[in-house]
Amino acid sequence: MKRILLPIAILLFSVSSFANGLKIENIRYLSKADTKGDVFVVFDLHWKNAWKNARNNDAAWVFFKFPGRNGDRHAKVAANGHSQIDLFNEAASGIRFDVPDERTGLYVSPFANFRGDVSWRVKVRLETEGLDDRLRSVPPKVFGVEMVYIPKGPFSLGDKDPKATDYGAFYKSDSAGAPDGHIRIDSEAAIAVGPNSGSLYYKKATYVGDQSGPVPATFPKGFESFYLMKYELTQGQYAEFLNSIPDSSTFSRSNFVGRSYYQNKGTIRLEGNEFIAGKPERPMNFMTWDDGLAFADWAGLRPMTELEFTKAARGPGLPGRNEFPWGTADTDQIARIVNSNNDLTMARHLSESDLNDETLPIFGASEYWVMDLAGSVWERVITIGSADGRAFTGSTGDGNINSKNDDWPYNDAGKKGHGYRGGGFYHQRRSEHEFNPYSPIAYRRFGGWSGGDAHMAYGFRCAGNAPSNMENREGN
Repeated sequence: MKRILLPIAILLFSVSSFANGLKIENIRYLSKADTKGDVFVVFDLHWKNAWKNARNNDAAWVFFKFPGRNGDRHAKVAANGHSQIDLFNEAASGIRFDVPDERTGLYVSPFANFRGDVSWRVKVRLETEGLDDRLRSVPPKVFGVEMVYIPKGPFSLGDKDPKATDYGAFYKSDSAGAPDGHIRIDSEAAIAVGPNSGSLYYKKATYVGDQSGPVPATFPKGFESFYLMKYELTQGQYAEFLNSIPDSSTFSRSNFVGRSYYQNKGTIRLEGNEFIAGKPERPMNFMTWDDGLAFADWAGLRPMTELEFTKAARGPGLPGRNEFPWGTADTDQIARIVNSNNDLTMARHLSESDLNDETLPIFGASEYWVMDLAGSVWERVITIGSADGRAFTGSTGDGNINSKNDDWPYNDAGKKGHGYRGGGFYHQRRSEHEFNPYSPIAYRRFGGWSGGDAHMAYGFRCAGNAPSNMENREGN
């Protein structure tokens, strides 16, 4: 039986959890200040419908923050020293810990093939550099976000239907700028853009981009592995974010003063000194692009690019005709809907435990089992249709929203570097069309438009960098 040595200080503190079934509880802070100097956090981690198969897996992105009088301070994790604690001498199911190079958190996932609910006791070692005596005695908060691992590999841009190019779809150009097939992304090398044979190109239209390039080698294209939030950012997650940042920052990040906010799916309110989400699992709306970037920065994550959006939605296969992320060109089977109460739900009482490669059109899930890449709320992405977007290099946030990343196209800095993909649900009285609520993968009618902030149908989803060497995995 494994034993845990009692530390010099053991501090028990409250539960921290996020929506979509992921829960973190029974948190203990182990500070060995007088002996080895190590600092550990032990907690129970649960979420539903986890999986690992031959293709990919889901994971919990776990990060830590020390509470302070003027907002929480982000804590880095150590590069190694993390483990699963085997309770009651039972056989441990096996956990994999993936620590990205930035060490702003870590991914926790099944080590071997698995399908079902997980309930693990986890021990994480924190980085001790910069921890003074106060922080060694103050228990950190623990946060978690469910992510999906998108594996390294080639994929394609485009659509087999020529009509898709009228909606900004990418294509391989001939020598005159006309469509000549799809574009295959088989590396992270720079991509030529223009009306030249073999280059990436798209028709000129309002809101699709400047038709310029190249797309630099440093721009994340989706060929290399990365992580993506399984679900869009929720109102519960955003309320947790607001409760963690400095009070002065909440004045610019809480955009809930419009008369129709609560009539259009918004549920966040301020009670005393705490932000509360009435519907914590409802997708976050009425947020600006910069609000989304602030959340990503706070969580140690980053925005996704529109090429990563395509990779996560389509997978390695070739483009079809007007295909959605679930692999068909229609929405007849989909049961993932916004119901009459404005809640995103599964009709007919379906459970995600029934999600598999054959039921993707029912659950509205992508090739990699990412949910809601079409429908729900619009996905905001870094566009390749502007110089500000193409300057993005994939840097992640450091947990401090006051230190901005130079490569991120913040609107308040006058940059125009994002666009919209995937479609979104507006309201109950609006008929369905090409962009409401579901939009095919390749359609990018607004793929280069950086306007339209704080709207009922616009949301956000974070990406995360995988470790530079995914073969160096620490399992237990």
